This record gives sequence, C-alpha cells and structure tokens, in this order.
Amino acid sequence: MRQTAARLNRAWLTVLGILLLVAGLAGLLISTGLLVPAARAVGLAVTRPGPTDKLFGAATASAFGLTWVVLVTAIVAVIVALLGLAWLIAQVPRSNEAKPFRLHDDAGTGLTRCEPGVLTDAVEEQIKALPGVNNASAVLRGSSSAPDLTVKVTASERADLTRLLTSIQNTVAADLAGALDTKLNRLGVQVEVDSAKKHAGSITV
Repeated sequence: MRQTAARLNRAWLTVLGILLLVAGLAGLLISTGLLVPAARAVGLAVTRPGPTDKLFGAATASAFGLTWVVLVTAIVAVIVALLGLAWLIAQVPRSNEAKPFRLHDDAGTGLTRCEPGVLTDAVEEQIKALPGVNNASAVLRGSSSAPDLTVKVTASERADLTRLLTSIQNTVAADLAGALDTKLNRLGVQVEVDSAKKHAGSITV
C-alpha cells in the first residue's frame, strides 16, 4: 500500500556501482603497472608508486595545508552527508495520496473539487460488502485524468479469490472510473488471507 524509494535506490546503487568500478579499474592499473603508459598516452606525467611508498605522501600533507583545499574538502563532505541523509529519509514508506481532484467540463460553468479520501472511502465500503471480505483499505494516487488505485483486501480463508478479484476489477474499479469519467491508469490489488484462529477442542464444519 505504501510506496518506497525503489527507483531512487536503483539509481543511486547504479551511480555507486559505477564509481566503485572506476576505482577498482584505477587500482588495477596502478597495481599492474599499466597506469604509467595509459597516463602518457593522454599526456600526463605519472610515475608508478613503489612498494615502500606511503598512500598519502608529503604532497598530500602539504596540499591540506592550504586553506582552500580544506574548505573544498569540507564542502564536499557536507554535500555527501546531506545526500546520504536525504537518501536515508527517502527510505521511509509513504502513501503519496493524490491531491484533491478538480473535476470540470467547463471552467466557465464552475469547478468540482473532490477529496481523494471521499472516493477511497466509497471504494473501501464497496469492497467490504463483497462476499468473503473481512477488511479493505484503498489509496488513490495520480490525477483525475490518470488515477492510480491501490487496494489492500483482507479475505477469509474460504473466500473465492478469483471471483473476488474479478468483482474488484469489473465492479469496484469500473464504478470509480465511471465516477471520475476516465479510465484507471493502474489498478493494484494486494490480498491477504485471514486464517481464522482455531482453539483447542473446536471443530470447523
């Protein structure tokens, strides 16, 4: 029912994968001695570090003695930290319910404003009235011209799931589309089977 940052995660993981791949290739070039010929090919004068050379030598230490280098490093660190925090916050699942729909044929004759909650309440009540349904919840996303409906249905263990899904698609979703005077852009249905709790000594007939 709630949306997660799956697309964002895929994008960031792709970026991180590319960066790690580049870093790995650079380390491979350095370790195999191919860095020097490759650098010379592009006009750079690079020498291969020796086995006893430090990873960060005197040149790095002198560079961090400059104020602008420290400031640039601090700014980059803050940006990376903010991006990481934004990525972490994006992991919180959200319902992303649609904004109020504005339904109208002609602005000159007036506008009709409809809250998505009114429509989802009607959808939930209609689904709860179907045979074998114990509970239902719905979320409406998108716009009035391209609505997305996602419903979560809790059905009893004796419910006819095929008939239930058919009723949701052909009756409930169709009624909502008729109320909005458009076709649903997407219909998502999540069904959970609620197994009745059986107590010791009880018999189900």
